[in-house]
Formats: sequence, structure tokens, C-alpha cells
Amino acid sequence: MKSKEENQQETMDNKESKIEECMEDQKQQDESTETPVQETENPENNEEETLAQKLEEAKDRFLRKVAEFDNFKKRTAKEKTENFSLGICEAVEKLLPVLDNLDRAIVAAESNDDKEALLEGIKMVRKQFCEALSGIGVSEIEAVGKEFDPDKHNAVMMEDSDLPSNTVIEEFAKGYAYNRDDNVKVIRHSMVKVSNLSLIHI
Repeated sequence: MKSKEENQQETMDNKESKIEECMEDQKQQDESTETPVQETENPENNEEETLAQKLEEAKDRFLRKVAEFDNFKKRTAKEKTENFSLGICEAVEKLLPVLDNLDRAIVAAESNDDKEALLEGIKMVRKQFCEALSGIGVSEIEAVGKEFDPDKHNAVMMEDSDLPSNTVIEEFAKGYAYNRDDNVKVIRHSMVKVSNLSLIHI
């Protein structure tokens, strides 16, 4: 039989063993319930992500501007074409009555031997044509008696004359200019003869 001391020692050993078991269980429980520590985010990764996001936003804005500019160019080209066509139609509309009168003059000439009346009719048609040209901003360039201007006149001959040098003394073909908003654009130079011309405009 065990002595009293032995029994006491065994009891104490059992208690220590149970305490150790309890401590081990508690330790395992604490480890299982412990929240894992999150890794500290890398500042460099955050900066790269921010830069990538800004780059993507800038790229998107750039593509939008390119698309807007392309649409603007297409719209402008379309408007330019439409305005040009409209201008042509308006000009031709003003000239059509002249063509109508020319047709009537031809019919009248075929059935009438009166040359004076025919000549008068042609003059009237020409006057109407000049008025139509004036209505769209086109006018004749003054030439005879004017000083030679290479921007308006095309000298094809020169001749000694009592008139001052570089004066237009004869016109072979009339010149015409387009006038709009104080801007003059020569459509066709006047073909002229000039007195004592030293420089010929080609």
C-alpha cells in the first residue's frame, strides 16, 4: 500500500499535469482564435496604382478630344461644301433669266429681218446680264484711260501714244472682279494695249 506521502505526491503530480493540460488547451485555443495580422501595404504599390489610374484618365480625355476634333473637321467640311453649293445655286439662279432672254432673242431673230430691233434686243440682254453679275458681286474692271495695273490688267501689246506712259489705250477683252466685304478678287484680267509699256504682265 502507498504511504500518505506518496498519495499526496501523486495527487500533486496529477494537479500539475491537469494544469499543464489546461494551459496547453488554452494556448491552442488562443492560437486558433487569434486574428491574423494583416500585412502592411507597400507605399510604392499604392503610388503605382495611383499613377496608372491617372494615366488611364488622361488617355480617356485625350481620346475624347481627338474624337471631338475629328467630328468638328467633318462638320466643318460638310458645311463648307453645302455653302459652296448654295453659292453656286444662287449665282446660277440670277443668270437664268438672261439665258431665257437669249433664247427669246434667237427665236425673234429667226422670224424677223429687222436688224435694228435685233441689235437693240441683244443690247438689252447684255445689260440684264451685267445687272445679274452685279447682283452677285461681280463687276467689270475699268481699263481704257486708266493707268496700267498688273494686278488687274494683262498687257498683250504696247504702242507709242500721245497719252502718258503706262496708260491703257485699248481693251481687247474685259476683265471682271468679285467684290465682297471690301475685298476684291480678280476673276479675269483685262486684256489690254498699253502706251510705252516697259513691263509686261504675264
